[in-house]
Amino acid sequence: MLKEKILETPSKILTQEQRKEYFEDGGISISEVLNKEWLQKANQSVEEFIEESRILSASNNIFDIQKDHTSQNPKLRRVSSPCDYSDNLWKLLLEGPVGDIAEDLLGPNVRFYQSKLNFKNPKGGTEVKWHQDKPFFPHSNDSVLTLGVYLEDCDDLQGPLEIISESHKKDVFSHYKNSEWTGNIDHKDLSKINLQKRKVLKGKAGSITVHNYRTIHGSKPNNSQLPRPLMLYVLSSGDSVPFTPQPLKSRYEQMIVRGKYDNNIHCESGEFQIPPNWTNGYSSIFAIQQKEKINKY
Repeated sequence: MLKEKILETPSKILTQEQRKEYFEDGGISISEVLNKEWLQKANQSVEEFIEESRILSASNNIFDIQKDHTSQNPKLRRVSSPCDYSDNLWKLLLEGPVGDIAEDLLGPNVRFYQSKLNFKNPKGGTEVKWHQDKPFFPHSNDSVLTLGVYLEDCDDLQGPLEIISESHKKDVFSHYKNSEWTGNIDHKDLSKINLQKRKVLKGKAGSITVHNYRTIHGSKPNNSQLPRPLMLYVLSSGDSVPFTPQPLKSRYEQMIVRGKYDNNIHCESGEFQIPPNWTNGYSSIFAIQQKEKINKY
């Protein structure tokens, strides 16, 4: 859906200034959106995932674990498609403020693409290198965003999300090097990016970050003593659909979570690279960027 049309629709949570900031910068943070009840329910699901992961000795198609993960000291990096296994996290989108903010930035019809629960464990939890999301899942138009919910306080030491302001208006860079998928922008292309326009999206527990899927973003390691769980929802306007198969399978894929399905799709012109065929296995951006072997599940 076009920005002009979105801004014409009445907002539910965001001010008009916040909506314009998102479209201008390519990303924003909204402070302490979740109330105590929503936050408690979401963190309950996080604890359940952590407990379930204790028995694992290797990553699988749901849980991506660090190499030093043990039952006594579990270290999750990601839970794939957590909404499939947690009613609380799914309802946070359907009934909670997450869906309202999505409507404010995508328009009245909102399409679900995928969900992820990312962790940065204390004392050096994995960094995420500069990248864009469009190379991972190109859509028919660029009204696609990722909405993140901080489930614990996230300050500079915890490795908050960082974006390069206004980068969504510029090039989409290749995430290949010598025909091999790396999942990040190559070093030679970083010189073309104005890193002085870095914008740090930190916040207290219950705060929300939003970035467009063309926006360059990443995050530093967690160098604190505290965990940094981040619940992520990837959503699009109802008229934007993916060109490539979904690597993180979900029973909710392509569901209209706000508004109604009207069969209308908007296609923008242009050329772009598509991601690899992940039919034989996909774990997480952490494993890809760290060049770990991808298991076939």
